[in-house]
Amino acid sequence: MKQIAHILKFKIIEFLRLDTKFTFNSIAKSFGSSLIYIVFAAGGFQFVQKLFHFLIIEIKIGLFLLHEFISMILFIFFISVNVGNIIVSYSTLYKSNEINFFFTKPILPARIFAIKFLDNFFYSSSTLIMMLFSLLAGYVVYFKLSVGAFLLLVLNFIPLMFSAASLGVIILLLIIRSASRFGIKRIIYCLGSLYFLIIVFFFNLNSPKMLVTTVLRYYPFVSKDLYLGDLIPPLIKFLPNNWFAQSAYWLVRGDISFSLAYLLLQLVLSLLLFSAAIYLGHRWYFKTWLLNAKLNADFVSKRKESKSFFYFENKSFLKPQTESILKRDLLMFLREPSQYIHFLVLFFLIGIFIFSVSGIKFVGLGNYNLQTIIYLSLFLFNLLFISTLSLRFIFPLISLEGQAYWKMKSSPVQNNLFLRNKIVILGSFILLSALCLSFFSTYRFGTVLTAFSALISILAAITIISINFGMGGLYTNFKEKNAIRLSSSQGASLSFLINIVYMLFIVLVLYKPLSGLFLSIMTNQTFTSTTFYWSLIPIGIPSLILIITFLKIAADSIKKDF
Repeated sequence: MKQIAHILKFKIIEFLRLDTKFTFNSIAKSFGSSLIYIVFAAGGFQFVQKLFHFLIIEIKIGLFLLHEFISMILFIFFISVNVGNIIVSYSTLYKSNEINFFFTKPILPARIFAIKFLDNFFYSSSTLIMMLFSLLAGYVVYFKLSVGAFLLLVLNFIPLMFSAASLGVIILLLIIRSASRFGIKRIIYCLGSLYFLIIVFFFNLNSPKMLVTTVLRYYPFVSKDLYLGDLIPPLIKFLPNNWFAQSAYWLVRGDISFSLAYLLLQLVLSLLLFSAAIYLGHRWYFKTWLLNAKLNADFVSKRKESKSFFYFENKSFLKPQTESILKRDLLMFLREPSQYIHFLVLFFLIGIFIFSVSGIKFVGLGNYNLQTIIYLSLFLFNLLFISTLSLRFIFPLISLEGQAYWKMKSSPVQNNLFLRNKIVILGSFILLSALCLSFFSTYRFGTVLTAFSALISILAAITIISINFGMGGLYTNFKEKNAIRLSSSQGASLSFLINIVYMLFIVLVLYKPLSGLFLSIMTNQTFTSTTFYWSLIPIGIPSLILIITFLKIAADSIKKDF
């Protein structure tokens, strides 16, 4: 324990260390960071209250159906945290220089494993916890709960995240342990297929459409908080996301005993999974670290024997400067397993989202406000995916130049050419993803909305890419080689919050013209597309300003001294 306490002490000192250079830029960064955090927290607080008011008072879905929707959202959240922790833990437990340093010291591998696991969890979850506090505060204030109820919800949510993280690191140990026998590609393919089947099975077993149809049979008793626990499939009742939703439900209903029972289940599960992770880390971590080194060495030797299109000796139709930048970035991307695995995981989640929403019909629901909310919710989810991709792959681009940054500055490569080629490939993939998400989630709305959504999605995607690229240049860290940790840093958190504010701005601007469109459809009135496209102006001008501003920030970042 002395070794763990010693490392934790300096981890905390490093986290709390203040910047002694009180320059205008550092003060402006600190002020801007605080302002963005405050605005986002206030926005999330207000958004939750407005959303619950709309669902409970205007739509009258009732407490039971509301908390079942929360349970479904938390299931996707649990899977995302779980998969994300597998990737982040691989980078920090097996690829970081800090691990190599620790292994040269008289520290037991099991203690290194425990420290890095906790470091991963709290380092990558700081922004998420801040978001959690503002959303839970909005939930508590709307239902007029006490401060004690807020603490119970926090104590319920953090173990949920901790369970997902612990399960993720257990799966990682099993993957590396099995890789030498079955091959890493087979393991990854099987694991990806398993996650896909789990998600499909969950939504087939607990279909939102069937749940809404069944619950609405009890209307108007639903709005009177009728509890319909028998409608929850028995298997779903054993999942931690359902425990949180049920605990919150009974907390609102005033039955503290039921709420505490679900909280106890949540705490016991998190302790069991954490204990299992620590036990397996004690037995397998050092062995799997050595095994991973051997697998990487075998992979490098096989790669040297094979020829790739991206090798520099191959002829290309590209100009030499463009070719050198593009091929170097592609080779760096492909040589880091966590990079392309994370890339595939995110696109896998996008595919699941497209599969889930492509068959939804919107016209004929009988409530134009509800139709507008559904459309804007889907649109917001699309932008969240685009923001996640940009934050993960665009934000770290400049910092990943690392200690070789001076070579780029001393080379005969124009700054504009360097910037353009840094984002052209990944930016093109993100734009293509934005178009696919827009089309598959809105094509049943008709031609007008499909075309309009495509234009807005392209404009928003370019803006979000520019914001993340500029913020990545503003918060450069050339000493960090881990792209995942870069995308979890303070600068990345601020970039994500700016993305959220920008997305909410788009949603607010679009609400009035969209509600007018759905009202005209419901009442068989004429609605001119010209009026609808006028909303491009209040979105386009701020977007253009953001694009120019953050691209200039990125351009200035490569001119500053290293």
